[in-house]
Amino acid sequence: MNSAVVEMLVWIGTRLGKPPGWERVARTLAPPKRFSKAGDLCVVRDGLLFVAQPTLTLGWNVVMFGTYEPELREIIRTVLSDGGVAVDVGANVGWHTLLMARQVGNAGLVVAVEPNPSVRRRLEAHLDLNRLSQVRVVPCALGEQQGTTDFWGPPAESLSSGDGHLISAQERDTQGVIQVEVRRFDTVFAELSLSRLDLVKIDVEGFEWPVLKGGAETIARFRPQIVFEFNKEYFSRGGGTTDQLEHFFEEHRYRLFAIQRNWGAALEPGDWPENADIWAIPLP
Repeated sequence: MNSAVVEMLVWIGTRLGKPPGWERVARTLAPPKRFSKAGDLCVVRDGLLFVAQPTLTLGWNVVMFGTYEPELREIIRTVLSDGGVAVDVGANVGWHTLLMARQVGNAGLVVAVEPNPSVRRRLEAHLDLNRLSQVRVVPCALGEQQGTTDFWGPPAESLSSGDGHLISAQERDTQGVIQVEVRRFDTVFAELSLSRLDLVKIDVEGFEWPVLKGGAETIARFRPQIVFEFNKEYFSRGGGTTDQLEHFFEEHRYRLFAIQRNWGAALEPGDWPENADIWAIPLP
């Protein structure tokens, strides 16, 4: 790898972000696979230390452009403030958890839910590295019913490490399956005896619907802002439909927006995107 070229690309990317076509240029000149001999890279982003794996999508974006999912991070910065409370469901290695923790400060709390053991170890290492004691790590999956179940848990260094998920009926032959505990959102949050909840982020590879159903009481009581991943290709893994989502948020008096680069576009009934983060904002 030509280090001078990479340094130039990083310098440009961390200042300009991703203008149209620039990511394609960066992937051509310095694709993730070219970092295979570089190892982990420790970077400072948003005033936090982050150990990036540039061979993986998240780490490569953090190294090359200074961030990953910047639109979601703007929501985190806007919604959370000192003393706030957030829940990161599917925290992975902690990229968003770290920012949440910085925003709520020592007086606040972040609950980071991550069932994959190898990924969770990297999450905990990031918390130790940044000395963030205001994060509570919950080592389980969230769902509608409590118990244990199969989970596809690729190792943290795998290209698929961000795709770990509960196993649906059609995936029983999947390799790399582990057993994980499943708990209801309402139960986990009630045990914390908190008086507020400001933000919930859910990214669980198609099982967002069971998480929401298992947290209905908490959502009704605290009315947090909610951001969740939606992908038509695998949303049905968790047994949900867009009609059910629309009814759920209508019942709880929320308005839905599909997050785009510069704004959230209002989501009209029956007109869901193929793949987007959905921002649910409580109505007065």
